[in-house]
Amino acid sequence: MPFTTPHRPYDLAAMWPELAALARTAVRLHPRHGDPTAEQSSIGGPLLWPVDEPWPTCSGPHEWNSLQTLDEVFEERRILDLTWGKRMAREPEIFTAEERATLDRIRQAGRNDARQDQIRTAGAPLLPVAQLFTRDVPGLPFRERFDLLQVLWCPYDHPEAEKYEPAVHLRWRDTSRSVLKPVYPDGNTLVGFDDYVPSRCVIAPEEVVEFPDLGLLPPELRESIKATSERVEAFSYSENALAPGWKVNGHGAAWMITDVVDVRCECGAEAKPLLTAATGGMDGLTSTWLPLEERDIAADIEKRYSYSVDVYLGRGYDLQIFHCGLDPEHPPVMEMS
Repeated sequence: MPFTTPHRPYDLAAMWPELAALARTAVRLHPRHGDPTAEQSSIGGPLLWPVDEPWPTCSGPHEWNSLQTLDEVFEERRILDLTWGKRMAREPEIFTAEERATLDRIRQAGRNDARQDQIRTAGAPLLPVAQLFTRDVPGLPFRERFDLLQVLWCPYDHPEAEKYEPAVHLRWRDTSRSVLKPVYPDGNTLVGFDDYVPSRCVIAPEEVVEFPDLGLLPPELRESIKATSERVEAFSYSENALAPGWKVNGHGAAWMITDVVDVRCECGAEAKPLLTAATGGMDGLTSTWLPLEERDIAADIEKRYSYSVDVYLGRGYDLQIFHCGLDPEHPPVMEMS
């Protein structure tokens, strides 16, 4: 199903013509719970993987909250998803005895600790985060060389890097040059944070126009916009400039928890926004970015839950993944915002 973002409440380029030269196109992905195949673009779905390429792992050290298998993560979510319907029906007992027993078993402290050595010796298998084909997602970088971008991350924290966020890996592929097969990690794969496991979602890409974060604007323009924000109570620059939720390219996420920085690749080249991984992935349900096709959905709690990608990053922030503007082989740069 295609989605249509409403016109912005305020036309920023008309209000400040100098913004027009700073506009960029972002692609809103609009992820929704589904059952994507490996031949489709998706969030959290199976990947088309070269038959001769081992599944990647991340070497430690790692930190984790509790060890769960992928099967356990998805079974717990399945049960919790059902509770929305039961609450809407006002059933007095939300969980059946069987569901309660399953949740108690999954949540039993230390039940998978005996397998800790697997993580330390063999590394932690990465998880699929996004698979994006150029045929589906306009404007993907390096499209003259590659027709597929795959984003994976490690479902653990990494204390040596002092970053409490998943470590991201990119795979740029020319699908005509490899024999590919559908791959998804085994259900017995251990994860350290269930909040780092994206639910399988189909996507409906939509191009929108974005403008830079306020902190990235020239000082005189920034002060003019601030003056308007103080004078017009209903006006919010960020609400009009930057799309919420999961998206590709554009100007990325608003800088909320740190000061704006000039993001650079390790080679010194400019690092450009590639993918915004949004906590929850709720796609702007309470904002003016809510798609026209779903403007009546915000009050429907049961349906709202199906919007979520089910990742929770930091204290509820977004993870902005940047790529080297010159060389796709260079590792990505991550900033929490």
